[in-house]
Amino acid sequence: MGPPPQGEGWEGESHTANSFSEKIIMLIDKQNQFSADAGDSPTGTGSTASTNIVDLGIARDIGGAVTDQLALLCEVVTAFTSGGSATLQVQFQTAPDNGSGAPGAWSTLSQSDAVPVASLVQGYRFLPGELPGPTQRFVRLNYVIGTAAMTAGVLKAALVPSLDVQPVYARSYVA
Repeated sequence: MGPPPQGEGWEGESHTANSFSEKIIMLIDKQNQFSADAGDSPTGTGSTASTNIVDLGIARDIGGAVTDQLALLCEVVTAFTSGGSATLQVQFQTAPDNGSGAPGAWSTLSQSDAVPVASLVQGYRFLPGELPGPTQRFVRLNYVIGTAAMTAGVLKAALVPSLDVQPVYARSYVA
């Protein structure tokens, strides 16, 4: 799908052929969100499951997920802080149906490194890319905080059809 015709835009905005590329739009389906609308705020040491579990076994329209490979978007939206040297690790987990329509035992398919709190700034992304598999009926994220408790910070996470990928440069990069 290309840009809207000149002069017509989304959300009442005006676009020209040159300015459309400056606005990036990413669609996120509420049914594919791991975090609450306001985000997830894991603070205590240990493991905390994401607010939402995505049930892949329910017959529903989740976009092109049947034919397209979904990607995981797990991003820091409010920087994390800690009174100590806390770390945060994100795990992508899956579970079978336990026979009554609820998740059984969770197993981890992929996990990030334990990231120090100083790196958990707005925009930091965990596990970017295609989902590991094969998955079972249920999927969720699990947040593991180590070393010290967090005092603030918010993550948002969802399954998306594609990621808005921007180049990442080393700190203090000069072109």
